[in-house]
Amino acid sequence: MSDLPKGIERIALTVPKQYALLLFLDGFPYVEFTARKAADFMTDLNAWKRKTFPSLRRSQVRFFTAAPNGEIKELHLLQ
Repeated sequence: MSDLPKGIERIALTVPKQYALLLFLDGFPYVEFTARKAADFMTDLNAWKRKTFPSLRRSQVRFFTAAPNGEIKELHLLQ
């Protein structure tokens, strides 16, 4: 977990007990969306990948998920 940006750790605390897609975009952390249920999160993630993801291709961005138990994982999305 040493390569987890501190900004991502801090912003994940703002969405407790929820699933969240977190972005580390150009050095700044963002909460892209949240969901209370895993199934809703996956539905929203698929829609987000179709609509928003293509616009981030040229940006310096890292993607993370936060789970209700506080676990944060980095996603590696194919561009």
